[in-house]
Amino acid sequence: MSQDHGSIRRRGWPGVILWALLVILSIVLMTRGLWISTFFGFTPDPEFVEDARVGSRYLLGGSAASLTAALWSYRRGHPHWVTLLVAAPAVLIGGIALVWPYSLARHLAAAVALPVAVAGITGGLVDRGYRRVR
Repeated sequence: MSQDHGSIRRRGWPGVILWALLVILSIVLMTRGLWISTFFGFTPDPEFVEDARVGSRYLLGGSAASLTAALWSYRRGHPHWVTLLVAAPAVLIGGIALVWPYSLARHLAAAVALPVAVAGITGGLVDRGYRRVR
């Protein structure tokens, strides 16, 4: 056994629960944005354009929450795969929303990215992060 094991202590539950709630908030915001901005093709109807604009704001807010949760995951000391899984919705859905704001590709990316984020929450709750004791 290594001597380093004695100097590592797991973090408590309050921080990891707040972190998980932030990830859930990002999933909810992205789901709401995808729901609002669902339409097939771009038509010049002002109602659809306004829905796409509002939905894009939800998606970008969810992306910001997802990236914040990924940074927080890194700082907490979660395994790197947890950090990557939590950042996946921001990269996939948010990236497509920026490049193609009227495309249904972001809905297809959500079919992959949102379950991956749930897997990241599960991994983060199991691990809880660690810190070195001085």
